[in-house]
Amino acid sequence: MEAHNHFTCIAYNTVDFLIQSKYVLFGIYLDAGQDSNNIVFNRETLPHIRIGHLLEKEFSCESIEECNVVLVMKKQDFAADVCKQIEDFTQTAFPMSGNLAISVNTSVSSKIIDVETLRLIPQSIRERQQECGICAIGFTNKKQILISPDNLLRKFFAVGLIKKR
Repeated sequence: MEAHNHFTCIAYNTVDFLIQSKYVLFGIYLDAGQDSNNIVFNRETLPHIRIGHLLEKEFSCESIEECNVVLVMKKQDFAADVCKQIEDFTQTAFPMSGNLAISVNTSVSSKIIDVETLRLIPQSIRERQQECGICAIGFTNKKQILISPDNLLRKFFAVGLIKKR
């Protein structure tokens, strides 16, 4: 049973990025030096996007632990236009499973968070922030940002911020 308060937490020094766990099938920790250009899982090559350095640059944060973490997600949770951009960018078709890989360069964990601590973005900036994938914000020990991976990738593709390494 999926719960609305279960999140996958991508931890940086000043901010935790939260994704509802129902969108993440599983995570894979790779060796820090392992080349992760192609993510192969269950004999399928998954389209792969690295977003760690992008998050660091755009949100002025740094990884708290040097990790190489891949989050496997389902194509069906992404809009068709974003899926097309992912295929074009990675030059990899979605496999039969429909899975894709998004990687970050910091630690990732699972957390249960009281959703009452998360607040909608103020109305005056809400539309612009939601375009960037930000759905809500919370403050506990450090800032927490609930993100929509779909909208985050759409915005970053639109303005050309995602580049191949």
